Amino acid sequence: MAQRLATNYAKAYFTVNEEELNQFVSLFTNEHISVDVKVCDNGDRDVILTDKNGEIQLSFLRVGNRFSCDSSYLIRDRQLANAMRKAMKAFRGYGIVHRIYDGFTVVYHYDQGSVVSIQELSGNEETSIFENSSPSITNELESLFQQVGSEQEIESLRLETDRWLDLRNWAKQSAPEKLPAIDARLATLSQRLFELEV
Repeated sequence: MAQRLATNYAKAYFTVNEEELNQFVSLFTNEHISVDVKVCDNGDRDVILTDKNGEIQLSFLRVGNRFSCDSSYLIRDRQLANAMRKAMKAFRGYGIVHRIYDGFTVVYHYDQGSVVSIQELSGNEETSIFENSSPSITNELESLFQQVGSEQEIESLRLETDRWLDLRNWAKQSAPEKLPAIDARLATLSQRLFELEV
């Protein structure tokens, strides 16, 4: 049997309430994965998972009474990869996961914690291993996922814009030399908001 070299979460998205976030952390602790949680001033949470290969930081942005995490990361540790697979299922995550082997890659697509398709990639060839028998449901879920992801990104960008505007108001009096950098960041945020809202 081929040995997995790494697991690449090309896209991983979770949305949880506070109790579920605590359960998410406990899942990794119970699997003997080192976990550190940092609470940010604005209520966001950074969950840092550490294995022998380094750290993976998952940033959960607070939106109302929920937290969302949209990230990508590479896992080389088999124990951490198995714990993340359990988390994807238990917390009904969305994702595209590449399990990398010597000479080929197996790509899993997750919708609400369930595998909806599996493909094997080898060289220039792609072989479908499994496909959900309800593709219209998959398309609807993917569309909803993209819509919800965009809405949450818009909300997150608005909150970040508010923080930068507060910083700009302070800088006008206390540190005017910082204004060009602040204005540049605000322009970037404004452009991204415009792209998402169109």
